[in-house]
Amino acid sequence: MTKLLLYYSISLVLLLFGCKSSSKKNSSSTVTHSKAPKVKSTTEDNRVEKILTTARSYMGTPYKFGGTTKAGIDCSGLVLQSFKSIGITLPRTSSEQSNTGKTISIQQVAPGDLVFFTDKKGNTKITHVGIISVVRNTREMKFIHASTKLGVVENDLMVTYYESLIIKYVRIL
Repeated sequence: MTKLLLYYSISLVLLLFGCKSSSKKNSSSTVTHSKAPKVKSTTEDNRVEKILTTARSYMGTPYKFGGTTKAGIDCSGLVLQSFKSIGITLPRTSSEQSNTGKTISIQQVAPGDLVFFTDKKGNTKITHVGIISVVRNTREMKFIHASTKLGVVENDLMVTYYESLIIKYVRIL
């Protein structure tokens, strides 16, 4: 009974927070384990702030598969528009976006980095992306993303559900 309840709970959360804007399979789920953190310049800090301000301006926008506007947006569309605000053009799907930039370790994650997910524990196909918004330490992080049921929201990243589906972290800047 407990396993069945857990299964239904996970399925419900997946339905609420998943994003299906990925069309390509990603066979790489390796995360780099370098311990040298990147020091960001003031210019980069300003660019990160612009990305996060743009992403937050979509808060409450409803989810729309393939959407890129405040009338409706999906997860990769949110990332696309947020980076576009600082003049960076990214690919359209979360899978394609996961192949842009540099894969980093959890110890290197900073606001403005991207986090990529699969839809089921054990899978390696990228199906969802979010923008890291707050990092206190490797156990306390938040990210902004477009959920299928709630639209654009900011959630805690290091909860069991999300943590179990993380494929990798990527730095674009």
